Amino acid sequence: MTMWNTDELARISAPEMFDLSAELPDGTAPKTVGIWAVAVDGRLFVRSYTGLTGKWYGPALASLRGRVSAGGVTKEVRFAPVTDEETNAAIDQAYLDKYAPSPYAPEMGQEPVRSNTLEVIPLDPA
Repeated sequence: MTMWNTDELARISAPEMFDLSAELPDGTAPKTVGIWAVAVDGRLFVRSYTGLTGKWYGPALASLRGRVSAGGVTKEVRFAPVTDEETNAAIDQAYLDKYAPSPYAPEMGQEPVRSNTLEVIPLDPA
């Protein structure tokens, strides 16, 4: 599996907002959206607060491909659903640590948002 290099991961996960566009089946991408993202153990994760009603999450699940950008780093990526409890618990804490005192931070670690977790994996070697 391709991993993020330390510098790029730090630069792309540090800003509050993270630009993401998911690839549609025809190879195009809908409008880029700004969302929260967190890094855990050298990996990058996103969660859809609005689930399938969000502009990016449905296309991301359908294609498992997209593009992310933040901190001067832009990467073509693939998305992988996250289902294991240990990883999800670490992601819950990362959202609290990064986004507190926002009232949305605790909700990012609760259902149904928690079920909408995707790992963001770079397609090209870092």
